[in-house]
Amino acid sequence: MQTMTTPETGTPESDEKQEVARLLVRRSFLPHFSRKLKQLFLQSYSHHNRLRMRITLTLGLVIYLLCGGGDILFGSGAAGAARLIGYGFTAFVMAGALCAAFWVKRDIVMQPLYAVAALAAGAGTVWLAHTSPPGTVLVYSLGVVVILFYIYVISGMRIGYALPGALLVTGLYLADAFIHYQLPPTVWQMLIVQLAVTNLVGAYAGYRLEKEARRSFLDGRMVRLLNNEMIELVGVDELTGLANRRRMDEFYVNTWNRAQRDKAELALLLIDVDCLTLLNEHLGRHIGDICLRKLGAVIQHCRRRPGDLAARYEGGKFLVLLYSCNERHARVIAERLRRDIESLNLMNPASTVGWTVTVSIGVHAVVPNRSQSPASALAAADTLLYMAKQRGRNQVLSDHDAPSGKTASREAEQQPASDKTVILPWTHTAP
Repeated sequence: MQTMTTPETGTPESDEKQEVARLLVRRSFLPHFSRKLKQLFLQSYSHHNRLRMRITLTLGLVIYLLCGGGDILFGSGAAGAARLIGYGFTAFVMAGALCAAFWVKRDIVMQPLYAVAALAAGAGTVWLAHTSPPGTVLVYSLGVVVILFYIYVISGMRIGYALPGALLVTGLYLADAFIHYQLPPTVWQMLIVQLAVTNLVGAYAGYRLEKEARRSFLDGRMVRLLNNEMIELVGVDELTGLANRRRMDEFYVNTWNRAQRDKAELALLLIDVDCLTLLNEHLGRHIGDICLRKLGAVIQHCRRRPGDLAARYEGGKFLVLLYSCNERHARVIAERLRRDIESLNLMNPASTVGWTVTVSIGVHAVVPNRSQSPASALAAADTLLYMAKQRGRNQVLSDHDAPSGKTASREAEQQPASDKTVILPWTHTAP
């Protein structure tokens, strides 16, 4: 049953628009998203940063290989062997993370994977420092600073992953330096201040980057929602360029009332693309959308007068409304439309009718009166459409061709529930 939208209940899109507008106005540490909005943000973030994360991970591995390889060349004996083992293990973990990064696409997996690679680089640097002479502690501290800067700024990790990883690397290095080296107090102070400042500056930079990413996402989301709302208000279906369902509902009721007042005949052409679901499954939904767009351009030509309407009814269904048109003329128009669509030669290898995209059309003509309703006329056209599909698809079936009276009603009742078109009750919505 069709539900009426009220200011109290709203719609999912209006609720989302209110949340986005509230987050854009509010100044917070990090905008807190609802569950749905957070999922959309993570998808967007992963999509826009996937290439960046792969490139930076590759760059980090190359730098580590070069620096670590050069460092090992100066090692000797057991210390050199120990460094070689730690270096090889770290490089192996980073290379494994890089390979997985080209396979994984989900942000919920990509971020922890990158954090593991960053931790491996930090732990490897600590191990190299542990197996080196005491005088090189400050040299390796510079390496740790570079890794921290890489984690916070370059990697593309969100602050929720970057901050714990960076603090863990810092803690490992300071713990190893405290246990392994006997450093003077001045050196300790300089080392701690150096790493503390690096973490503070890096954390702030990482926080600002994620905050800007969230606000950029909110800006883009608001533009998208406003664009959808504008398209809906204009009454145009974005994919096909025909009238959308909202415009169709309003126009149909107004035209019905007008035809009832003028005692004019009204013809309904209900069009359904044959085997569209199979086409989407076989070639992909984007191919199905291309077909619908081309079909919309052909169906638009059926509208010849101001009182006519061509609309996208739902999915792969279309409705053509012809004012002051009898059944015979409407059937001629429908048959011409069927041939024009078939002559487009749009390939559908999954079709049970042939190798091209075809349509089935139900044609119902009626002179509206008080005992009928717009929904009943649409239901009659839908029944004729169903019967056309039952008889082999790629054909036109009108009132004159179909069984009359109770026989037609019985055929309509026998159709499976999955094939029925839900006829929504016509309600007068508030402006």
